[in-house]
Amino acid sequence: MEPMDIVGKNKEDASLPKATMTKIIKEMLPPDVRVARDTQDLLIECCVEFINLISSESNEVCNREERRTIAPEHVLKALEVLGFGEYIEEVYAAYEQHRLETMDTVRSGRCSNGAAMTEEEALAEQQRMFAEARARMNGSATVPAKQPDLEEALAEQQRMYAEAHAGMNGGVTVPSKQPDSEADQDLTS
Repeated sequence: MEPMDIVGKNKEDASLPKATMTKIIKEMLPPDVRVARDTQDLLIECCVEFINLISSESNEVCNREERRTIAPEHVLKALEVLGFGEYIEEVYAAYEQHRLETMDTVRSGRCSNGAAMTEEEALAEQQRMFAEARARMNGSATVPAKQPDLEEALAEQQRMYAEAHAGMNGGVTVPSKQPDSEADQDLTS
């Protein structure tokens, strides 16, 4: 019978990315020190066991407090209970830094690359990407250098939506409503 972990999967299923762990190991050691592959594997297994130990103890702390969700405080308490109290301050600082970074990202609506975009910039970027894709599909290596303005980009997006919608409705298109008066035109601009 194979050893089972808490969630019922084989221990071998729980692992950490070898490339990432190897990079971390190499960064922690002087450049002239080499680490055998077996040693790297052993260190990775130790890390997995450490995570399992902390997770298990965090779960017990959580259960003692009659909670259903493990919170960061439970992990910090688990470190203390297991005798890793000297790491609590450093772990808490890393947690706070992570929390601030993720809160900043969520609040500012940043993209994954960290650059903030307005809705207009995102629309212009989308249109640029559409143009590049069309150019690739048509076998053209060049992409128009002119960036469409917001109105052109919106009109193009609406046209593409109408084409896609017509394709889903068997080619039947619904004409768009034209403004009846100057007041209506002001509302559509």
